[in-house]
Amino acid sequence: MTKKPKALFIMYDGLTDPLGQSQVLPYLKELSKNYRFDVIGFEKKEIFNSQEKIIKRKIGDSDINWIPISYTKKPPIFSTIYDFIKAWKRAKNESKNETYNLIHCRSSAIGPVALALKVKYKSKLIFDMRGWWPDEKKESGSWKSMVYFPIYKYFKKIEKRLFSESDYAISLTNAGLDEIIKRNLKNKDRVKIIPTCVDFDSFLPFKEQTRRDSRKELQLEESDLVLLYSGSLGGNYSMEIIFGFYRSFKKIFNHTKILFLSQTDTNFIKEEVSSANIPLEDIRIRSCSYDEVSKFLMAGDYGLINYSKTYSTIGRSPTKLGEYWACGLPVLSQSNIGDIDFLLKKYPNSGFLIDILEENRFNLAVKEVTNMSFCKTKLREYSLDYYDLKKGVESYKSVYKEILSK
Repeated sequence: MTKKPKALFIMYDGLTDPLGQSQVLPYLKELSKNYRFDVIGFEKKEIFNSQEKIIKRKIGDSDINWIPISYTKKPPIFSTIYDFIKAWKRAKNESKNETYNLIHCRSSAIGPVALALKVKYKSKLIFDMRGWWPDEKKESGSWKSMVYFPIYKYFKKIEKRLFSESDYAISLTNAGLDEIIKRNLKNKDRVKIIPTCVDFDSFLPFKEQTRRDSRKELQLEESDLVLLYSGSLGGNYSMEIIFGFYRSFKKIFNHTKILFLSQTDTNFIKEEVSSANIPLEDIRIRSCSYDEVSKFLMAGDYGLINYSKTYSTIGRSPTKLGEYWACGLPVLSQSNIGDIDFLLKKYPNSGFLIDILEENRFNLAVKEVTNMSFCKTKLREYSLDYYDLKKGVESYKSVYKEILSK
């Protein structure tokens, strides 16, 4: 019996991270029916300890060899180099008796290792760019010191090499593809657009009873109007749009609340809320597991997307948009974030965009939003149409098949 081709999937996040569970693992489980995978990810200790058994259970008997590596945070720069060395060594140890047919590099953050392994094994390479990572780090303030300027320049060179030396590049958005072509980084026929997808077995259809139970657990009244945000906070995830919509809704609905579903430090969130002069009794914070997100989404009335508008956002494909829709939540967002303008135009009555974060714009937006008619069943249909995991898997399969057939 012919062995399935062997692939190395290498990422700078971990499978235990929320994005690892929502995006990477569902894809890999399906792809592992045709390919054998070694998966290297950098796992954060606190999340790893609570999620390790869950990930192993989800992997089950899939043809996936999970190679978790402990993420090193300090000291800056040197810890990253140390992590790269660990990844290089583990990949070599796992492939002592055979080569990798394909290396799938998720983000330029782990690009140096992927490029080195490509040379060693003479493997095919997919650059799954996810976004303009060096620019995200710079714009978020993580690399604001001049000390990081050469680091930024280095990773921009790595990014360019990944485009030129990869057999295929993956962009999350049409806007990202346009930028790749504009900068002559890769031919259009060697770039595939595959948006982030939703696992509809985890993000379930809206149920009124689930909503009531979740609100009760969160100490929310049925009469409360709940603005919900799911995901990370800080850096490129400004809270300005969350607070702006809250204040404008509050003028009309005194019972407006904010629900944060986030693993970001609770004290940080409370400090930001207090600084914005928002009463703490009007917020709820829940750090929940990936499998719990769906039921808490149903407690909300509107789902918020809050990326800061910067250069790197052209490559953003907010996973939460598809998850919100899947659970019946219309979305509120700033315009010109990845393909969000295209999507809300393509799918009518699915949400509302605000162009400028100013008080009068928020007020006008809230008046319009409250007069709009949203159908939870229709929103799920939109999500199924655009964010279907099966479509994403088929797109990846076509790329894998084309690359390995040459």
